[in-house]
This record gives sequence, C-alpha cells and structure tokens, in this order.
Amino acid sequence: MAARRGRSLVGMAVVDRDGVEVGYVSGEEANALVLGEGSGGRMRLGRRFVSAVVDRVTLRGPASEIFVGLNVIDSDGEFVGIVRDTNEADDVLDSFIVEDESGEMVNVLLEDVRAIDEWVELSVAGDSLYEKG
Repeated sequence: MAARRGRSLVGMAVVDRDGVEVGYVSGEEANALVLGEGSGGRMRLGRRFVSAVVDRVTLRGPASEIFVGLNVIDSDGEFVGIVRDTNEADDVLDSFIVEDESGEMVNVLLEDVRAIDEWVELSVAGDSLYEKG
C-alpha cells in the first residue's frame, strides 16, 4: 500500500488560469479530484487538467480552451456532441456550449456534468438538454 504524499487538497478552490472558479475539492481519487460546493454540485475532474497547487488548485489553461474539443456523452453512454466553448457568470464556470451531431448549439449546465476527463460525462439523458431550452 503506497503512502500518501503531500497535503490534502480538500477544501481548496479549483480555478482556471484566468481565475474562473470551477469548484472546490471535496475529495481525491488516484486520477481525479472530486469537486463539490461549486456551481456544478458534485463532479469528478481528471488530474490531467491540473497544472499547479499552491493556495488553490490551478488548471493548465483557461476553461474556455482546455475543455474545448472534448466529446460529451450522456448518462446512457450516447454521444451528445463536442464542447465548443464555455459560459462563465461572475468568474464562475457555469456551462458548456456543445455542438450536437446536427450542428445545433446546446447549453449544458455544469450541474448536469458528472465527470470531465478524456470526455465530458453527463448525469442526465441527452434529450433532457433540449427540454431546458
């Protein structure tokens, strides 16, 4: 069993390089941070996005750049689309703008995101994204 190195990240703010808040660390896993208390509720964020940890966890770039191009998968495992941009409100990451297969832009709230790593995994079915419109 490997010993834990370094201090806990629990309670630290997670921000992108421009200072836009993504959430707060509520737990740690080997390859992901579990975020809670932010606009997104509870979400797993792959550690590959982290560039530095000092008094807060800083991501390796602006959210509007590092998440662009990721595939989005709904709770049923179905392809929804590709992240094209982000929306921030008061320096807090609020949602992703996703281009679906028909070229329509869909706003996906951070609260509907379960995990972000190799792709964005939603906690809702893709159809529900269009009902919020």
